[in-house]
Amino acid sequence: MKPLPPMSVGTLLFLLAVLSCAGGVRAWYVATCAANGQRNAAILVQGPATPSHFPEEKTFRGRTPPTQLDNLVANMAEDRAFKCLTPLSDSEEFTGHEAPLYPLLFGMIAHWNDDWADTILRWLQCVLGSLTATCYFCFARRAFHSTLIATLAGLLVACHPFWVINTAELNDGVLATFLVALSLAIGARAGQVGGALTGLGFGLALASVGLTRAALLPFAAVAVLWFLWECRRFPLGWFAGFLALVGFANGLAPWGIRDYLLFERPVPVATSTYLHLWMGNNPHATGSTLDEAALRSSLPPDRLKELLAESNQANRYNALAPDVWQEVCAHPADTLARRIQATLAFLLGDQWLKERQLGALLESNDSVAELPAWLRDHAETILQGTLLGLLVLALLGWRWSYAWRRYGRIGVIAVLLIPLPYILSHAESLSGPRLPLDGVLLCYAAFALASLIPGLVGTPKSSSSDVQSPKA
Repeated sequence: MKPLPPMSVGTLLFLLAVLSCAGGVRAWYVATCAANGQRNAAILVQGPATPSHFPEEKTFRGRTPPTQLDNLVANMAEDRAFKCLTPLSDSEEFTGHEAPLYPLLFGMIAHWNDDWADTILRWLQCVLGSLTATCYFCFARRAFHSTLIATLAGLLVACHPFWVINTAELNDGVLATFLVALSLAIGARAGQVGGALTGLGFGLALASVGLTRAALLPFAAVAVLWFLWECRRFPLGWFAGFLALVGFANGLAPWGIRDYLLFERPVPVATSTYLHLWMGNNPHATGSTLDEAALRSSLPPDRLKELLAESNQANRYNALAPDVWQEVCAHPADTLARRIQATLAFLLGDQWLKERQLGALLESNDSVAELPAWLRDHAETILQGTLLGLLVLALLGWRWSYAWRRYGRIGVIAVLLIPLPYILSHAESLSGPRLPLDGVLLCYAAFALASLIPGLVGTPKSSSSDVQSPKA
């Protein structure tokens, strides 16, 4: 096979260039478009967390109306309690309906210094976004055995407009994207050379992915199974696989034990699986999230009253399983139409389906910083052009990189598994669910761009001996 390029001084310089570019672009954006991180940016690509259904005059952390994340962070900062006003409830309760990692991180920062929590988090996201670019440099280098493609992929990631804009938003997009990138970088190495510490790190990274977004748990679980299968080719592969399982299980265990003690039943990270399935499979489903009013109106009054009376959150949401199944069986054609709508909403955002807009522009005020005039005028053009180019080039790159499929298989797993929970349930108004997947698509796009020059991209040599090579 084509050997992996050695880690030389030139490789490190290319990696440093990618890191510097990613950090510089994000630092400029946070400083210029978010008032040094002290205010919200005027353009959104993920948007705020789910709005809370507190009365309009209720305020958390100075925000009116508050979101569920504001509610969680305020309670974490004041009482170190993971509770909020959840869907289908009339009062605050200890909750497990959200994956915990981002609210816990935000809450710890707010507990330490609430006045500067938003600013600190935006700059922390700037750092995580920069590290994401380095992770994709390492992933692409392993997947295609090419420093050139790795550098091109890293630069595309560094300047990806959706990720740069998301840096200034207070939501889980940057953290989820970074952890997926870290998992892919470690997984590409683990699938080629094995190693005990690599396996342990892979398991821990995948556990962190699941704890950041519960919808990414299927990807994490399948990635662990894939690595266990790959371990058959390595010396002491059983030990590397065992440590990957240990890292994955122990990463999820503390939150799983907490949920079991609280809800008296096993919970796969979040209690809200059937809640989201109902949001995407009820007669009022739009392919996006439903606010509390729309969610309650989707249920018959007697059924809603019954659910509101259930004090155990896990039982309340799991009780929606028969409703989901009944709707799917009674209206199969509508169910399939909703799946198509959810797929389009995952790729484009529900707002694009309604208004042909990929981003949301806010008016400048005391809490929203002023955008540079050129960015406000051309933001939508940049986003539309980027997404169109990304999807076209990624499709070409995926097809042209077929010969390299074995070395970047963890990326294929991500492409197949990350969208699946959203397709089966619902996406969101903007591009939030798709953001962690963009990195893999950018790597395929980099391969396609490099392949446009004949002879620039090589192909691995296939041989029977290579199939069993521990270093493949």
